[in-house]
Amino acid sequence: MSRLIKLAWRNIWRNKRRSLITISAISFAVLIVAVTRSLQYGTYDTMESMAVRMFNGEIQVHRSGFQEEQTLAFSMQAEEHDWSDILARRPEFEGVSRRLTGFGLLSSDSASAGALIVGIEPVPEGAMTQFSNMIRTGAKLVQDDDRKVLLGATLARNLQVGIDDTVVVLTQGYQNQMGADIYVVKGTLSAGNAEVDRGLMVMPLRNAQDLFSLPGGVTQIVYATDDFRQAETRAQILASDFGSDRLEVLSWREMMPELEQLIIMDNVSGAIYLAFLLTVVGFEIFNTTMMSIVERAREFGMLESIGMKPKQISLLVFLELTSKILVAVVAGLVVSTVAIAYLISNPIPLSASLREAYASYGFTFDSLVFSAKPRVFIEPVISITVISLLALIFPIYKMRQLAPIDAMRKA
Repeated sequence: MSRLIKLAWRNIWRNKRRSLITISAISFAVLIVAVTRSLQYGTYDTMESMAVRMFNGEIQVHRSGFQEEQTLAFSMQAEEHDWSDILARRPEFEGVSRRLTGFGLLSSDSASAGALIVGIEPVPEGAMTQFSNMIRTGAKLVQDDDRKVLLGATLARNLQVGIDDTVVVLTQGYQNQMGADIYVVKGTLSAGNAEVDRGLMVMPLRNAQDLFSLPGGVTQIVYATDDFRQAETRAQILASDFGSDRLEVLSWREMMPELEQLIIMDNVSGAIYLAFLLTVVGFEIFNTTMMSIVERAREFGMLESIGMKPKQISLLVFLELTSKILVAVVAGLVVSTVAIAYLISNPIPLSASLREAYASYGFTFDSLVFSAKPRVFIEPVISITVISLLALIFPIYKMRQLAPIDAMRKA
């Protein structure tokens, strides 16, 4: 075996031009696949993180049916459970906040508009999600604020109100009671999402409870964890603590299935592109290997005529090709690691049109985001190694069919 290995490396060096072409093709494929997947996974992670922290939060506990209906009929009492107890018992849970959500009609001296009204606890909510912190003008809510609200920037423009102006809110409260009050605009929000900017009002939780005639009532309990990617596992823990026929615990993936579908569709399109690239690489290896075998047919015939068995010749060719693949994959990994590390440290800025395109979906990207998670490097190594080995099967099979006399006649 050692003799065959030495002979294989000698043949690689002797045919270094053709070997370099094969190694370069495989290395370049590893680089392209690694960088492409790094960009995809980096973008996905950033989109998911932004979406989670934008409004919904990582995990929500609410009455069964609230997710579909979104009405006050599915409210519950804030003290129904000790929602904060799990923070002391399980370090993976890092925060909890209570909300009361309903709908109302906002009016100013100039116009009227419908809006989603969200009552929050400013301090814990501000630490867990971003919608109440995305201040365009004015200031964010604080714990002691009373009858002060934040409006979406587009909503404030439609109502023609500014900081310290007042708006009147009319709503149908709990058990069909009418709710009405006057609030002072403390600030405007710009979340980058047209729907949010056009129809959101945020106020302190106690003011929302008064407006909806629901003292001590909430509609959602929002939890933050140490890793939003583990939200499903954490939701199961909460379900075992609070879950019942009356309560449901949902992770952000269950609350935002459209985001998951968007990522899956993009991932499929990326996989199709990579499959095409891998096919090209496979044909390059196949073509190079077949040409090498045809050109070396006389050599293989002579080796077989002096006593080397076809199995040994096949093993020799296999060792040559796998050695090239090994060198190429290692070289590709080194270059990919350096390239991705550079791109992470020196991100590529996005054009204004691309930033606007992302903003239309509620995501604020200033530059391309790359990831260095292990799967970025594992996937190209496995896929390209497999496609390279598959490309060797037929050439080696054809070589074993060569008869010594016919092979030696080939020039």
